[in-house]
Amino acid sequence: MKILFTCADKPTISRNRFHRKVLSEKFEYSECISEGKGYASRIPSILLRLPFMMYNKDAYFVGYMGHFLVIFMRLFTKKPIIFDFYLSIFNVMCNDRKLYKPESLLGKLTYWMEKKSLEKADYIIVDTQKLIDTLSSEYMIDKEKFVRVPLTINEENVFPKEVKRYKESFSVLYVGSYIPLHGTQVIIEASKILQDLDENITILMIGKGPDYQKCQNLVDKYQLKNIEFKGYMSLTELNYYYNATDINLGLFNNGERANAVVLNKTNDSFRVGKPHLTLATDAMQEAFRDNEDIFYVQDIEAQSLAHRIIEIKNNPALVTLVGENALHSYQTKLSNAKATQILEDEIFSKLAIIIP
Repeated sequence: MKILFTCADKPTISRNRFHRKVLSEKFEYSECISEGKGYASRIPSILLRLPFMMYNKDAYFVGYMGHFLVIFMRLFTKKPIIFDFYLSIFNVMCNDRKLYKPESLLGKLTYWMEKKSLEKADYIIVDTQKLIDTLSSEYMIDKEKFVRVPLTINEENVFPKEVKRYKESFSVLYVGSYIPLHGTQVIIEASKILQDLDENITILMIGKGPDYQKCQNLVDKYQLKNIEFKGYMSLTELNYYYNATDINLGLFNNGERANAVVLNKTNDSFRVGKPHLTLATDAMQEAFRDNEDIFYVQDIEAQSLAHRIIEIKNNPALVTLVGENALHSYQTKLSNAKATQILEDEIFSKLAIIIP
């Protein structure tokens, strides 16, 4: 079977890397990708070549952020299109980052593009049942088109490893891009409470992004001594901190997107066998249980987060148990091997029946 892969985002991000590897190992594989630094350079390069590269292929795989590519490709073919949807651009732009309103021209255009991409694809890959329910209801898409596949990460660079502890004190790790979804200001407010209570707890924050300066300003305002900031780093460097800290943090914000997603850093945490502390959302509670393989807070109040961290710190046996169970959950439910098997069972085997 001849299959063509394309994507609008960088072909080297973890989920695109995973799909390219799986497809190249299983099929007669080709790809139409761009190594450009931004969408403005990648998209024209892809669109100019794509119609010609689509010729004589049996199926097509559209990677992350390829919403408009699905619509474009459907103009040239009736053959199967697999779409790695991952997240809703409409939700991100209108509800999460609030860059424009849903009823604005851009909002309506984004909604139309998203709806059409879902309608035109034959198989739609998402990672949670909550997201399936949301998209099916919001866009009137048949649930039978969706295939639930766990997030895939770069397992070559993120893995369990014996390392020297980051701090002798109990250490909490945040990794991310400081987007509103993560609720980083809640983390800073919680840090103030921990410092005021004279708790021997250190919080390490790695990354940069939109809310980074707001967090820095709060740290200066409260004169916090229990937080350390580090910028972006390679996954190899990051793997040390995943293994060297005691727990790491997920998201602490409300909203439809927050309620429907699992974060890459959640899988990273489970992969290295470290407890993950995050808001209890529908998507998270589909697969994980509080005090078994994950830790939850029930709201996004800084006081709730601070007291939950203290509770966890004061129960080292539970920290060890949850970390061990998290690693087991990764191996049995979240691994790249598990994702590959689902793709084989739910998509590839069906394509083999309909394609000679």
